[in-house]
Amino acid sequence: MNVSISNYRGLFSVLLIAAGMLGLSACTQDLPTLDESTASALSALRYPGKSEYGPDLDIVVVREGSMIRLTNRTARSYEGMELWLNQQYVQQADWIIIGGNPDIHLATLINRHREPFPTGTFLQPDRARPVISVELYDPTGNVRYRLTVQPDNEALRL
Repeated sequence: MNVSISNYRGLFSVLLIAAGMLGLSACTQDLPTLDESTASALSALRYPGKSEYGPDLDIVVVREGSMIRLTNRTARSYEGMELWLNQQYVQQADWIIIGGNPDIHLATLINRHREPFPTGTFLQPDRARPVISVELYDPTGNVRYRLTVQPDNEALRL
């Protein structure tokens, strides 16, 4: 049997390209999506910039990748609020309980153009935007409350 090395190189190249394509498809992120009615309702909301500020709440917001976690260190729970990130992206905050709350995927916060909060991807990390400010808005009382945002590791790099 006289098999040339060039035949193996061609086969090896094809296998390497196929493995690379499979690896890239594994890097895509499955972002959570909002149903049409929720997306319409959220995109219709406008940042309540003219409402008064209430006292700052002792709720700490920590970003970990494409998720944020709210830790409510106050003595009460909050319901029926809107959660605003960077004064542009909003989500309904039905319940914020005392203590730790379930993680919130940043893609579920949208702006008035129905765009999700930019989290970046494995191949495009520069598309991520930092979480700078987080506020709870009480639509019944027309009051905004500032929350404490703990900077993530990316924001701390100088």
